Amino acid sequence: QSLSSIPLLFGCDAERGVGQIVRDMTLFPFTMSLGAAHNESLVYDQASFIAQEMKACGLNLLFAPVADVNSNPNNPIINIRSYSDDPNLVSQLCAAFIRGCQENGVLACAKHFPGHGRTGVDSHIDLPVMDTDLDTLEGNDLIPFEKSIEAGLASIMTAHIAFPEISDAGAVTVSKELISDLLRDRMGFDGLAITDSLHMEGIIKLGEEADTSRDALNAGCDIILDPLNPSELVPSLINLAGSDLSLSQLDSKVERIISTKEKFLNNHGSHNPINIETGTELNERIARDSVCIVRGSALKSKKALICNFDVTQSETDMSKPFSKRLVKNGIDLIEKEIDQISSDTTIICLVYTTIGAWKKQSLLPDNFKDALSKLESISAETVLVSFGSPYVISEFDNFDTVLCSFDILDVCQEAAADVLTGNLKATASMPVSLG
Repeated sequence: QSLSSIPLLFGCDAERGVGQIVRDMTLFPFTMSLGAAHNESLVYDQASFIAQEMKACGLNLLFAPVADVNSNPNNPIINIRSYSDDPNLVSQLCAAFIRGCQENGVLACAKHFPGHGRTGVDSHIDLPVMDTDLDTLEGNDLIPFEKSIEAGLASIMTAHIAFPEISDAGAVTVSKELISDLLRDRMGFDGLAITDSLHMEGIIKLGEEADTSRDALNAGCDIILDPLNPSELVPSLINLAGSDLSLSQLDSKVERIISTKEKFLNNHGSHNPINIETGTELNERIARDSVCIVRGSALKSKKALICNFDVTQSETDMSKPFSKRLVKNGIDLIEKEIDQISSDTTIICLVYTTIGAWKKQSLLPDNFKDALSKLESISAETVLVSFGSPYVISEFDNFDTVLCSFDILDVCQEAAADVLTGNLKATASMPVSLG
């Protein structure tokens, strides 16, 4: 920053906190945890804290909140990154996040316009093609973006998704109909329009990076994010200035960027020390306020056998935090074969899933489904606990007790164990419909 007379933007993907990208910083549970908690104040506090940690690291543009309405239970890339499948709840919590972020000197960026929640394809891997029409988007997916704009949102990230019913362009990122006509003219957004990463296959499939970037700028985007070859791209775009890129259009983009910086970046970043204890307390609040009891109640037995179903491909025993808290709460954990346990022993099945670019770790494999189907029919007390995607529980109707948390973090596992043993009252409600 000291080298520039104009404040520079340093952006990062920290929707769950700066701990996603910087060691020893805070990592919060996935966004859907906040949807389960239904608490705008908690979202505001979380966003404020993330902004403070970002500024301590010299960062000032946060690629969050996730404004996607997760309409598709099989969504491989949004899922628990979304607050909910209810556009009104997503809108309320997005607005709270934006206020918390921007009132603490960091630009917020709602994503992924006009909504990535319906897709069944990870746009990091391929280009999702949706048959959704504009009326459907306006009645659902666009609502959180409209409310975010009303909340004073600084920037919006475009999605690498094709909507052939709305635009002939290969993806939203290069669509004049969706960016200039819809987002700018009809929705009245005058903040920064930023592309999603150009490292993603959803945009790479459209052609050469220079051509895609030119088309994105002509469509109404202001900033090209994360190009594969910036040292080659910049000279290419300079050569297009005045021909394929009008100078007046480029001037308007620069003016928008500068005015946004003047509005939101009062200084080059705060170096005040961060109270890590505040982050720890927030983490615990989110974890404890987000555990959902789908059915059943606290354990009846004081003996339990734990069965792990880990889709995250972890090389460690994921259940250690959960098991330790159970023991602390007076549960005797046994290690026996299923056919050797007595009827006074509870079988607790723990399912671990997660969401991330290129990962494909949100769906249960068939062998896990078969094993869980057998376990839920055993003549003993049975419990199913989901850490991650809540949709994995929808196929199992015979477990006596079913709990949902929305992350595999230790604090989430400990909170679920406290609920299961009656040491914590579950106050959350499911943020999505399970059909």
